[in-house]
Amino acid sequence: MAVKKGECYYKVLRGLIRDCKYGQIEPVLTTYVKKHGIVGGSVGKMLVHYLCMKNNVNSAIRLVSKLKEDNFSVSFPADVLTVLTRRGRVLDAYRLVVGTEDNLPILDVVDYAVVIDGLCKRGYIERALSLCGFARKKGIELNVVMYNSILNGLCFHSCLVEAFRLFDSLERNNIVPSVVTYGTLIDALVREGFLLDAREMFDRMILKGIKLNTHIYNSLIEGYCRFGNVQEALKLLNDLEVISLKPDEFTISAVIDGLCREGDLEEALHFFVHAKRKGISPDFLGFLYLVRGLCSKGRMEEARSILRLMLQTDSVVELINRVDIEIETDSVENFLVHLCEQGSIQEAVIILSEIGSMFFPCKKQAAYSRKRQAPNLALGITDAMGVEQEVECCRPSGQGSRPHDFDAFYLQLASLCSAGDQQAASKLAKETISLLDKN
Repeated sequence: MAVKKGECYYKVLRGLIRDCKYGQIEPVLTTYVKKHGIVGGSVGKMLVHYLCMKNNVNSAIRLVSKLKEDNFSVSFPADVLTVLTRRGRVLDAYRLVVGTEDNLPILDVVDYAVVIDGLCKRGYIERALSLCGFARKKGIELNVVMYNSILNGLCFHSCLVEAFRLFDSLERNNIVPSVVTYGTLIDALVREGFLLDAREMFDRMILKGIKLNTHIYNSLIEGYCRFGNVQEALKLLNDLEVISLKPDEFTISAVIDGLCREGDLEEALHFFVHAKRKGISPDFLGFLYLVRGLCSKGRMEEARSILRLMLQTDSVVELINRVDIEIETDSVENFLVHLCEQGSIQEAVIILSEIGSMFFPCKKQAAYSRKRQAPNLALGITDAMGVEQEVECCRPSGQGSRPHDFDAFYLQLASLCSAGDQQAASKLAKETISLLDKN
């Protein structure tokens, strides 16, 4: 009878863990352990799983070690690593793997890749490299996905010298770079302003017969437009269409930005209309560039027409509605429509610019330097990736305003949003809308 009761408890526990009902597990598990102890590795494995999900990885690791001393072979379910990483607990996933080294479940290259990618995205490059070395010792062959994650992490933290040294090591490790590999490096070079190097990498892809995509073209087109070479960007746009790739909203916005930077509003408008006829609208920023450019030239009615089209574009409206300022009787979208109909285009542009800064923050141009290095990473990459060259890397380490007094209103609103005081910002917006309604 005791055995049957034990089996019943076990089935209940397994069901609760399967359904992620962790709040109900503790009383059942406590009762089971008091009556039966940790009998067999299956219950131990469930307990380890439970501790991991309850943010107690250290106790899980200690339990694995203790059970091993008692001759119980216990590990954790491999999918725990994916769950922890998706929940933002990638360091716990890393510690779980390293801490239970001798009692690991069967892990494949995908399991390691998930954790390595999570570490890189959060800036833990050293730990990612360490886990690569750990995986190699366990007989796991590193693939291009893992390399791409490391490269992306290095590029994100402006460690381009180190990223390219790692890239140059791929052939020695019999790894074939993918379009993602090249795209990551081209994006980083463009972001740092090294357009000649980015173009050289682009040409290298063509020579190697690697299939190009719109994203790769967009990176270069955006770079050329940002740095004042719109003609080269237009040549690339033509090349893109020649090889039967389609420009997207980002492509259109990049070219509009470049033309507006040059002050060629006529060509920017012509390009906008031409793209519109082909069924391609710019994204939020593309519309904003054009409206702002027209306003700067005093062409307010044309700016108003473009603003109307902007506020009728689904992707733009969707983004505007994500602004975390809810108003009881109205919305930011309707507020902007009201300003447009009233002819207050410059005021609308101010609000749109603030929204743009919220969703598309300007990235600082952090040029890489050999002075920004952490020597302990050199050994990490050498051991983990089999790179012969020494690689060093940096450690990534109010009151309501009157409607016509819009400048004062905007300064208050921007200040409150920047300070993260959403409640006060919401109150200010509500008061302003109510005043507009009364007028």
